Amino acid sequence: MSILGHSIALLSALALAPLLLVALLLRPRLRPGLGERLGRLVPLASDEGRAATSPHPGGGPSGPRPSTVWIHASSVGEAKAASRLARELAVRGHAVRTSTMTMGGRSVLRRELPELPAQLAPLDHPWCVEGALRRARPGLSVLIETELWPGWIAGCARHDVPIVVASGRLSDRSFPRYRRVRPLLGTTLRRLDAVGARTDLDAERFVELGVPEARVRVTGDLKLDPPTEQPALAIDLIRALADVPVVIGGSTHAGEEEALVDALEAAEKAGHVFVLVLAPRQIERASAIERSCRTRGRRVRLRSRLEGRHLVPGEVLVLDTLGELPALYATASVAFVGGTLAPIGGHNLVEPVHAGCPVLFGPRYENVRKVVEILTHGGAGRCVDSREMLARAVVEAFDDLEACRRRGEIGRETLLAHRGSFDRTLAMLEEVLDRRGRTHAGGA
Repeated sequence: MSILGHSIALLSALALAPLLLVALLLRPRLRPGLGERLGRLVPLASDEGRAATSPHPGGGPSGPRPSTVWIHASSVGEAKAASRLARELAVRGHAVRTSTMTMGGRSVLRRELPELPAQLAPLDHPWCVEGALRRARPGLSVLIETELWPGWIAGCARHDVPIVVASGRLSDRSFPRYRRVRPLLGTTLRRLDAVGARTDLDAERFVELGVPEARVRVTGDLKLDPPTEQPALAIDLIRALADVPVVIGGSTHAGEEEALVDALEAAEKAGHVFVLVLAPRQIERASAIERSCRTRGRRVRLRSRLEGRHLVPGEVLVLDTLGELPALYATASVAFVGGTLAPIGGHNLVEPVHAGCPVLFGPRYENVRKVVEILTHGGAGRCVDSREMLARAVVEAFDDLEACRRRGEIGRETLLAHRGSFDRTLAMLEEVLDRRGRTHAGGA
């Protein structure tokens, strides 16, 4: 960094330090992983082996450490997409590390990829970014969806690290905000070496914001690709939900759980019974949801306290664990995906459909518009505009469960026609890595 850059970083650090201290005092959950946020790295397995066998920190007689592909995802949903890319790149012989913005996302990465280092991303401050990049020395930075952090991108440019956006999206909500700061954002986006956009519209938006058109291509949505295998359900959950109908509310927000309990009550009045599984987007809300359901006279169990119990229709199971929702979808007659009645923009609609489960969602689906178009066209998805419509849709699903099952199968088959994003994205990453290898070989 230049003297001017260090001066700016110092002033910003002095200005932000009091705010950071207050945040750490008031929100203890920010404290875990603080070292990672400040630029400390979780070591690669190869680093640990080298440290044990060589006295030379830089790699010793065996030469410099191999360049690393650093894949960064925002949170849980993006981490799942990132984990599949990371696994395949590792199989192909690349050193890989991953990062995420949230503890939940880090937990997903560590569970899915126990052999690879996963950490919280450094704060987007020059010193934190610089420390992480100097230690990691990545050969490629991959950003999943919309992780356009200016400090990180500028740091990668200083270190001659190519930057690729995979499954890139610019939502209806975020695009106008980016467009307002386009003069400031243009320099950042022109540093991107390649963008694999989810849709034609996303590609057009990246170009409009300043990414050179030749560097943008449509690779599709990584979340549309089916999993290599359907995740397995834990034995105690199989026993708990044996022989009972199930409705799932996945990735829900405040107000949506109450709407699903309304739907349970409406179904019971219509003569239908089922177990309601609630999987809040933020598992920290699980206890509050449990209390809310109890005030409405419901028997409730937290997943972490299931204790081998068999659930009966009318009960509510609140998922306070990570990673089990995709497998649970396969048990459901119908699912509602949250962030769509609440003004969030929608979460992963694809997971239930891959499991053969028809899906309901509210009108706020800006973040998943393309998926909604695919699912509604095939009949596997249905938009409900209100809590009352959600209740009616659940009742109608149980009025004809065979039709419901057929819609789930149609949805799964429809998604299979849209697979290929994973392979296209991998090809794009390999192109950038090959180009970097040729450039460095030519300059050697």
